[in-house]
Amino acid sequence: MLSTKFLNNLKRQVSSEKELSVLKMKRLATGLLLLMLITFILSKNLEKSYPFFKIITAFSEAAMVGALADWFAVTALFRYPVGVKIFRFVPFLGPMIYKHTAIIPNNKDRIGETLGNFIETHFLTPQSIKNKLEQEDLTLRFARWLNKRETTEKITEEFCNFIPQIVSVLDDKEIKRFIKDNIISGIKSLDLPSLLGNILDVLTSKNKHQEIFEYLIKLIRGLFYEYKPEIYRRINEETPWYLEIFGVDETIYNKVVINVENTLDAMLNEPYHEFRIKFNNAVYGLIDKLKNSYEYREKVEKIKEEIILNPILHRYIERVWDDIKEIVYRDIKNPDSKTKSYLFSFFQSLSTKLLEETQIRIKINSWIINAVVHILENNKKAISNLISEQVKKWDTKTMTDLIELQVGKDIQYIRINGTIIGGFIGVLIYLLSLIFS
Repeated sequence: MLSTKFLNNLKRQVSSEKELSVLKMKRLATGLLLLMLITFILSKNLEKSYPFFKIITAFSEAAMVGALADWFAVTALFRYPVGVKIFRFVPFLGPMIYKHTAIIPNNKDRIGETLGNFIETHFLTPQSIKNKLEQEDLTLRFARWLNKRETTEKITEEFCNFIPQIVSVLDDKEIKRFIKDNIISGIKSLDLPSLLGNILDVLTSKNKHQEIFEYLIKLIRGLFYEYKPEIYRRINEETPWYLEIFGVDETIYNKVVINVENTLDAMLNEPYHEFRIKFNNAVYGLIDKLKNSYEYREKVEKIKEEIILNPILHRYIERVWDDIKEIVYRDIKNPDSKTKSYLFSFFQSLSTKLLEETQIRIKINSWIINAVVHILENNKKAISNLISEQVKKWDTKTMTDLIELQVGKDIQYIRINGTIIGGFIGVLIYLLSLIFS
């Protein structure tokens, strides 16, 4: 049973010195009782010859009574004295076990219920919890602890060790399905025509589309210069041999190349070139159609559906989770891990911010206090029941031995005090009997 193992482990953790201390006190109390017994026997024999010993007899006799009474009381807390279950007679019911011996073992369940109710009534009250928490600046203590470099390094390391464990236990199929469903759902819900129209609107409002146009022209011009030898070769191959004699192929090549180059340069350098104007008109027309033309919206929606149904997209989405895992594992193992660096900086920044900002700490402390009070207030009955149920599950003997080990030394003083005080009371009674005899 789990509760028994817990108690046994707790019992083993108690030092042998405490066990030895309890045993010494038991022997001292028992030795004192035996001393009183020997003293009583000797003084009883000597009092006939020496009347003074009557006082010692009275002292030792009463001391034995006190010692035995307190031994019974102390022993009855934990077990049956001398192992005997004492009976009493109850009319009409017959003999019953006397419940005022072996009190702790016989009342273990009631003790658990009483302990649970006591904690619920006196400790788990909202005001007592709030007063206790308000005495401590919990956030400040946390910030000071976190601000230590060794603490930050340790927490960062623990986080980085924990992240791969979390990733590894996740269900890959479910994660992939979740990612895929959300991406596909996001694409389906996207108003792509309006989005494209708004993007083009932004580009045209800042004249960015002309920068794109210039970039494309430069790209075309670069490709044209790169393929000029190929163009010459093609013209040369297509020109008859008798025209080549007169250099017709070179003339054609030069005219084509010069015209294309001049056109590209003009498009690039002239702000109001006709091709630029046509490009402007085409872009504005496309924006209008994307926003207002049902036909264009239908075309874009069809393109979107084709994208959604494309198996390449699905394969790519399914690989996203595997790529994320690989990136995480690789980065965590890297000595220059960006994740570790980010976490370390985050914790350092957090602790510094909390140390500097008193108002933030006050707010966080208030949230913590309100949350703790709310949780305990709503669950104090469950906590009380948990305590009582846990005590009920504990093994009776192990629990009794553990309690006795914890308080046994102090309890043995009851026996010692009973012996000494009983002796003095015996002397007092003896002296009173002499006065009034």
